Amino acid sequence: MGRERTERRNNGSVIKKLLIPVAIAAVIIAGAIFFINSGIGQKGKVITYGADSKTAFRIYDGGFLQYTKDGITYYGSSGNKTWTDSYGLTTPIAVSRGDYTALYESEGRNVRVYNEDGPVYNVQTSDTIAAVSVAENGYIGVITGGDADMVSVYNTSGNMLFQRVEADSGVYPLCCDISPDGAIIAISYMDTTGVGIESMVGMFYISADEGADYTDSMFSAVTSDDNIIFKLYFMSDSGLVAIGDRHIIRVSRAGVEENTVDVTNEITGVGLCGNKIALAYGDEMPDREGEEPGTIMFVSSNGNISAGYSIGTEADYFMTSDGGAVMGSGTSYYGINDGGKLEWQLNTSGNVTGIYPTDNVRVCVYATRTWAVMEDMSGFDTMEYDPGLISMMNQANTVEPETVAEPEETETTEGSAEETETTENEAPSGGENSDAQPDTADTDGQQQTDDGQNGQAGEDSAE
Repeated sequence: MGRERTERRNNGSVIKKLLIPVAIAAVIIAGAIFFINSGIGQKGKVITYGADSKTAFRIYDGGFLQYTKDGITYYGSSGNKTWTDSYGLTTPIAVSRGDYTALYESEGRNVRVYNEDGPVYNVQTSDTIAAVSVAENGYIGVITGGDADMVSVYNTSGNMLFQRVEADSGVYPLCCDISPDGAIIAISYMDTTGVGIESMVGMFYISADEGADYTDSMFSAVTSDDNIIFKLYFMSDSGLVAIGDRHIIRVSRAGVEENTVDVTNEITGVGLCGNKIALAYGDEMPDREGEEPGTIMFVSSNGNISAGYSIGTEADYFMTSDGGAVMGSGTSYYGINDGGKLEWQLNTSGNVTGIYPTDNVRVCVYATRTWAVMEDMSGFDTMEYDPGLISMMNQANTVEPETVAEPEETETTEGSAEETETTENEAPSGGENSDAQPDTADTDGQQQTDDGQNGQAGEDSAE
């Protein structure tokens, strides 16, 4: 806020009077009081971290995991830290299912598995990691690449239960998933040896005893032409849903293909949403009539597909939970429940790095480069939680009066305006109507006004 000075010459005295825009200072004070009373840092616990930490979150029923390149922390329902674990991962990737979360990095050689109580087990691989899946019982499937691709299964003690070496040239394992009881692993393969691309889903018994009657323990195989199956999900009834770029296939636990539906749009995001699979649809495929870009689709456990809300444009952000999904495009984000209905819409300044839905999609962890908070997204205002803004408001609410400069001394000459001679309509210096001394009330709030002007508001820049 600028400082305006007016010089007056009256009765032979030169006075510098400081004019403070008191009304504007009062507005700043009132604004600070409003923010404090409306719950800065009280509605949700604000977490701060370094801009280079690569922070992301995984939501649990009673709290959430915050994981970075340097370690992982669990925050309970009270917002307080429960436990931490340190590690070094350049770019951590999290895969979750049920109570378990696995952390790894692409081309790394270590997988760390956690639940709400802390670390469960670690796995060290001999070759670099290409993909990881987590089962409801805590088992993990790990695909590694080296001289030959391998698919391995580990139990919650970190012991290897199954390993398959893929020796066929031109056939590559893309993804895998493990049944909830830990008995079966399904592996999706891409076969490039023919004229066109062909996918195959192989079903294997994990136990060597159960698989003894089958070659390589594989008791079933389902093929799909002109279709790349990039995601597999064993649903709660142990049936398998295979998500392909052109077809979605439902396979029974016995390995029998039961249902196939066409995919009409490009898939830009996929994730579990309760007992369903949520897909984010992009543009229509050239040879198919599909949905509007930005439509959320739901695949049931029996393989049927239905459309939900459309954000009207292709999503570049997609995050799911048991309660729904958050879709984002540019600076706009949308919370959609598991029934496909819009719950909230939020326009941001573009500084958000992620919005992570809880089991109730209205409540999310809102994250920027340097801070995050769990809150209700309906009517959410980032300025109420931004630590930079809170600090600025706290400074603006502290009044530190500034000393006003003394009047300058000047030489007087005979007959000049500086003489102390008075007229009929003028009072002597110090009199009732005199401007000889500055009004002390005008100095109040000067420091506060300057602080309010110089403070920075708004969110931190995202990476």
